[in-house]
Amino acid sequence: MAALVAALLGLLLTGSVTWPDRAAAREASAYPMVLDVDLTPNPVCTGPVHGRLHVYYPQGVDAGAAVEWRVMADDRRLASGSVVMEGTVATARFTVPPSRVPAHAVELRVEARVAHSSSGGGPGTYGKPWRDQLSRGCDPVRVASVGDSVVWGQGLDHDRKFPYLTGELLGEAAGRGHEHFDYSISGAVLDAPELPAGNDDSACLDRRDTQDPDGDGEMEFGEVTQQMPDVFCQLERAGAQARAGGYGLDLVVINGCINDLDPFLGIPVGVTPGSEDLPKAVTRECSGIGAAPENPAKNVPWFSGAKVGYGGRGMLDAIEKAHSLPGRPKVLVADFYYALSRSSSPILARTCAVPGLAGPSLSKCRGALGGAAERYEQYTQLADEAYRQAAQAANKASADGPYAVAADGLFTLDNAVLAPASKVWANPLADQAHELREHACPELSATPAQCLSAALAHPDVEGARQYAESFLLNPRVREWFGLPDTGTGMTLETPEGRPGSGTAVRLAVATPDGPPGPGHRYHWYFGDGTSVETAEASTTHAYYREGPYLPRVVVTEAKGGRALVEAAKPVTVGESPAD
Repeated sequence: MAALVAALLGLLLTGSVTWPDRAAAREASAYPMVLDVDLTPNPVCTGPVHGRLHVYYPQGVDAGAAVEWRVMADDRRLASGSVVMEGTVATARFTVPPSRVPAHAVELRVEARVAHSSSGGGPGTYGKPWRDQLSRGCDPVRVASVGDSVVWGQGLDHDRKFPYLTGELLGEAAGRGHEHFDYSISGAVLDAPELPAGNDDSACLDRRDTQDPDGDGEMEFGEVTQQMPDVFCQLERAGAQARAGGYGLDLVVINGCINDLDPFLGIPVGVTPGSEDLPKAVTRECSGIGAAPENPAKNVPWFSGAKVGYGGRGMLDAIEKAHSLPGRPKVLVADFYYALSRSSSPILARTCAVPGLAGPSLSKCRGALGGAAERYEQYTQLADEAYRQAAQAANKASADGPYAVAADGLFTLDNAVLAPASKVWANPLADQAHELREHACPELSATPAQCLSAALAHPDVEGARQYAESFLLNPRVREWFGLPDTGTGMTLETPEGRPGSGTAVRLAVATPDGPPGPGHRYHWYFGDGTSVETAEASTTHAYYREGPYLPRVVVTEAKGGRALVEAAKPVTVGESPAD
C-alpha cells in the first residue's frame, strides 16, 4: 500500500494530472528575463549606486542576440546599455550618479529586450522585469534569508517572497528602508553532515554551484531544486559576503529540515528509510538528536534530500550560527505551514480517479492518501514545536539577551493545497516562476520533471504576504525593531496540567484589569491547524492528537488595529481520559 501511495503522489507531484491550460496561465513573453540585480548600496546614503544585473536568455545564444537593458524608477530611466548573449546568462554593470537617485523611495524596474540578432530580427518587446525598491537612507534593515524552497519562495517573483516582504515591511515601519540578501535554494537540506567536509562549513566557500553563476553565494537560480548548499553553508556564505562588504545584518530568516526527511516519499508515506516513525525522524533532523551511525537512505533510487541530509546538526546549531554573523543579527525561524491536509479533498478525489481503480482498491487509495495528509499535518505540528524549542534554548543560552523567535505564518488546514481557502500554488504551470523553470530545469537539474512542478503546494502570492504580515505582528520582532507594542498588557491564558485528548480546554485573553474592553474581535489559532473567530475574549477547544500545541490569537480592535498574543507556554495534550 505504501508503494501505491508513493506512486500516486509521485504522479501528482510531477504534474501527470490534468491541469488548466498552460498558455492561459503564463505571460506572453518572459524573455529576455532579468534574473537578478545587485545594488550597492541600497538604500543610498551618499554617493552613487553601483549595480550588476544578470540577463537570462537561453534562446538567444545560438542566434547571437544582442540584448539591451534599462533601469527604470517609475517612468524615469536611470541607466541603460546592451550586452551580447555569449552564454545563457549575460552580466552587465551600471552606475546611477547621486543626482539621479530619487529623493523618495520608488519602485525600481530593470528589464531587457532583444536589440537585434544575426538574422536581422529585433528589437523585441521587453521580457519579465526584476523589481525592487530604491530609496535613500543610511541605516537600512538588512535581512538575509537561508533555507529551502519555502524561504526561497518557490514559484514567486523576487519582490513577492516573504523574506523580502518582511524586510520591506520592517523597513517601512521603522523608517529605515531595507536590503535583502538571499542565500536559500529550493531543495536544500538543513545539514549534510558528510558534505563538503563534515562540519567544516568554511570549506563550502570554495564550492561553485551552477545555480550561482556570479559566485557571490546568492542563488540566482535558486528555483532549480538541489540539496546543496545546505543551510549551514548558506550561513557561511552570508557571513563571508557581509564581511567583504563591511556591513552587519539585522535579521536572518531561516528554516530547514523538511528535505532531510524527504517531503515526497518520507513525510507523507514513510517509504524513505528513516522516516517511518515521524516523531523520531523530526527529532533527528530538526533537533539533531538520535541519528544512527549509518544513513539508511543513502542509496534510495529517487530524488531525496535524505541521501545527504540524514542526521547532522539541528535547528539550534543553525540559529546560533546565524546569530554569530556580522551585526549579531536577530533570528526569525519561519514555522512550517500546511502544504497538504485532510482539507485537500480535491487531491484525494483526483489522485485516486485512476482507470481500473475501483472497489476495495479505490477505498484503500483514498484511505492511504488521507493518511498521507494526516502525516503532513503531524509533521507541521512537530516541526513547529522543534523550531520553538530551538529558539527557546538559544535565548536561554544567550549572553546578550533573547535574539531568536519561531514565528508563525498563521496558516490553517484550510490554506493547504486545493483546500477551501488555499494559499499555496495548486497548478504547477501557473506560478510566477514557471517560465524560468521551463528552461532552467532541463539545463541545470538532474531531475527536471520534479524541478518543473516544484512550486506545487508552496505559499502563493497571498500566502507569502500573510507570512510577512504575521511576522510583523510578532511581539518579539516588534520589540527588536522599536515598533509600538500593539498588544500591551495582553496575555493568553492556557490551562494548567495535561488535558486528555478530546477534552475541551479553555483559552482566554486577559489584561491586568480583566478582559479587553468591548468592540474587539478575536481570531484564535489553536496550533493544530484549526482556527475560529469570536467576539468574546475566551473560547474552548479540544485537541485530538498528543503533543504540545502553542495557541495564538490575533486581537482586532474597533479601529482596525491588530495585535498578536501568544501563550507563554504550550498546551501539552496527553492520552484520552479513561472511561
